[in-house]
Amino acid sequence: MCSLRLEVEQAIGLKFQIINGEAMIRFEESMEIPRSADLLMKGMYQNPDEVKHGFQTLQQETANLLEILLPRRSRFREWVEQLPDHPREAENFLKDTSEQLKRQDQRMLQVEKELLIKLEDSGMQDLFPIPVGAFALIDTSEPAVKLYLRPLGRLAEILQLNPEQLRYVVRLHYLVLLLLIEGLDLDGQVCKRKNDEKVLVKLACFFTLRQIQGQSEAAHCYSEWVKSWGGIGLVEAFPQQDSIEKIRAAMIFWRRRTSLTWDEAWEKVKSLDSEGFADCRFSEGLREHKFYN
Repeated sequence: MCSLRLEVEQAIGLKFQIINGEAMIRFEESMEIPRSADLLMKGMYQNPDEVKHGFQTLQQETANLLEILLPRRSRFREWVEQLPDHPREAENFLKDTSEQLKRQDQRMLQVEKELLIKLEDSGMQDLFPIPVGAFALIDTSEPAVKLYLRPLGRLAEILQLNPEQLRYVVRLHYLVLLLLIEGLDLDGQVCKRKNDEKVLVKLACFFTLRQIQGQSEAAHCYSEWVKSWGGIGLVEAFPQQDSIEKIRAAMIFWRRRTSLTWDEAWEKVKSLDSEGFADCRFSEGLREHKFYN
């Protein structure tokens, strides 16, 4: 975690407070299941007990069908070797078993129809979006993050994701988010925008994706996790082709000027672009224009 923290701090241009040589941040991995994860833990079945009962009934009706079919097959095998003594015997047997099969087939079709309705009523459309609090709890007072491993594991199972990669990207996301909320500027200045959650999450998504750039499996897990709680629009808020230096400069400016919206801060940065500042000089350009102060 220490090396990952340093990488993230360097990439974003912020740092966690250090006391007695240790960063003031705590990550906890918990096996708890928060209430917001109840539906996720049930899976994609709204009423799993009813679905199980449907399969149980279908199993019984299938057994009843076999009780008709298997003796019928045995009798046919006998008649292949030697015909019955009287044709009427075969005629009556065929009529009786045909009626039994017809009635049993109707019962099977009804049971299958009811089960299909239950299955159609279940699915991902009822499961998603999942409350993001089902996966982690962030506490800015310490600061700390508690990751809920069981809901993450359940999501990995449902979406067929690599559970280790999923835990990694979620841990990274919350590390970035906590740094954006609690981090100090490199000059040691404390700037917090706790109430601008939407912008903070957008920035966390941007920097997380940049951090895992080139890691296809991690990027896939992250995208699927974000989609699971309805945040895909936040991922797309800042195109990855945008200069990370521009985003970083706007982020620092936005954090220091609490009276400005993100859009206003971004327009300020873009105005530097029109004045011909190179990417590597954006921070200096902002300082020259006294945007940081």
